[in-house]
Amino acid sequence: MIHSLRLLPLLAVLLLPGCALFEEGAGLSDFRTVVLDPGHGGYDHGAKAVRGLDEKMLTLDVARRVKPLLEARGYHVVMTRTTDVFIPLGGRTGISNAHPDAAFVSIHCNWANRRSANGVEAYYFNPRSAPLAANILREIAGCYGSHSRGVKFARYYVLHHNERPATLLEIGFISNGKENASLQDPAVRQRIAEKVAVGISKIHGGHAPALGS
Repeated sequence: MIHSLRLLPLLAVLLLPGCALFEEGAGLSDFRTVVLDPGHGGYDHGAKAVRGLDEKMLTLDVARRVKPLLEARGYHVVMTRTTDVFIPLGGRTGISNAHPDAAFVSIHCNWANRRSANGVEAYYFNPRSAPLAANILREIAGCYGSHSRGVKFARYYVLHHNERPATLLEIGFISNGKENASLQDPAVRQRIAEKVAVGISKIHGGHAPALGS
């Protein structure tokens, strides 16, 4: 769960102090490695579902499903966690920043006091990451009957401290009874995983770019 922030103008993004900038040559189209970051883990349960698995386990399951789908498309995939353990935010971005050819995708579930809140959304910090966020959101919006809440700017740690193309996904509200019921279904999580993989790979036309391309 990540609380929503207002979308800020592009100029404000560029002028914010302490911006993490892409390294030389780390353009959006250059990545062949995808760092999948299942949100939360260990003692940090994340959002509590109205029924069933909490956020930390739902995000881990989706990431595990995305991994082989991306590998089948030729990507090298690194996960910030593969089990129910807590990884500090700096450790997550450290993994991403250690791979010069990486893009970073953090997976979360949303929560709100207003139980009717629903929908999926994607966040970016560096404007050069916005197309990656938009590609994925376009694929997952409506894939299980939900809808898009838009692509938004946010200064979340895993985005702000990332030197690679990076996006954070909110795949639905587990505080919403209907949306939570869908997300608790393994078949729905598989569908989301397939759409995430499609959205990532669309940057390259469906498959990882060949070495030397």
